[in-house]
Amino acid sequence: MLAGALALSACQTTPPPPEVAEKTLEQVLHEHRYREALTMLDERLRQDAPDHAALSQQREDIIKASREYRDQTLAEAQRLAGQEQWREAQGLLESTGGHLIYPGPLVALRESLHQQEARRLRQRLSEWWQAQARALLDSASLDSTLPGYTLPEAGQTLELRQTLRADLAERLTEAGNAYAAQGDWSRAQRALHLAHQLQPDRPVPEALNQAQQVLAQARHRAEQQQTQRQQQRSESLMAAYRESGSLQDLLAIREYLRTTPNNHLTALRDEVETLFRERYNKDMATGDALYARGEYQAAYAIWQELKPLAPDNVELNKKLERTRRVLNNLRALDATSSE
Repeated sequence: MLAGALALSACQTTPPPPEVAEKTLEQVLHEHRYREALTMLDERLRQDAPDHAALSQQREDIIKASREYRDQTLAEAQRLAGQEQWREAQGLLESTGGHLIYPGPLVALRESLHQQEARRLRQRLSEWWQAQARALLDSASLDSTLPGYTLPEAGQTLELRQTLRADLAERLTEAGNAYAAQGDWSRAQRALHLAHQLQPDRPVPEALNQAQQVLAQARHRAEQQQTQRQQQRSESLMAAYRESGSLQDLLAIREYLRTTPNNHLTALRDEVETLFRERYNKDMATGDALYARGEYQAAYAIWQELKPLAPDNVELNKKLERTRRVLNNLRALDATSSE
């Protein structure tokens, strides 16, 4: 019996053959259990194995593989979170973290996803509460109609609506204050405004006044920036026309001012209309002079260029039509003469 016990003890302490350990390591790596694989490899290195150099290289490969697998896990978890599959994302990070050699980034991402999930859930719930609040407000006539009914269902419904009003106002106020604390003034304003509409007898939330003020200032700054951009664009187009004298450039500035409803551009708009009339009258007169001298082709070219400035002008269209007939007659005479 003693001999048998000694033999059994020897079997339990003797390390497995190298080929068995290698198979186990390969299996562990196949299952992406890199931390366990590194522990097994380091044990072999401590045993001063003859293939020390190869094992050292394999150790570096395991660390690299763990890092690559970690990066893939991070990317997949972020993809899942982007699709609002929070449970799957957190489960993936939790199940993978224990198998990695350096799981720190996964721990950081888990905390970040918790915060993202909380923000997204608050947004979803806030949208739902706002929808309920709007439904209550849209059917507000019920609150004054139901008391006239004698059936118990009317009183129960009225009580339910009043309870729901109070509950939604509280939830929206809490959500609005949270948005305000984060500087998300647009969402804060929407939530707090509905909360105040549900309970108009209560004082206006301080955060609502602040949100309205901040948003009004932001709109004012945006309007100023837009006006500045429009003025710069208008001045650039005007400078291009003054430099080139091209009708195309005059049309460009005129069209831009016509499609830009900005009262700050009224003076420039009037100036462009004056330039338009002066240019139109001047070129019409030049065409008349050319026509009178028999330079029909040159007159036609000037009037044709004016066409985009006044496409429906009766006088201009008559001049073009008359000049076309003259040019056609001249071409016909030339053709007869050549025969």
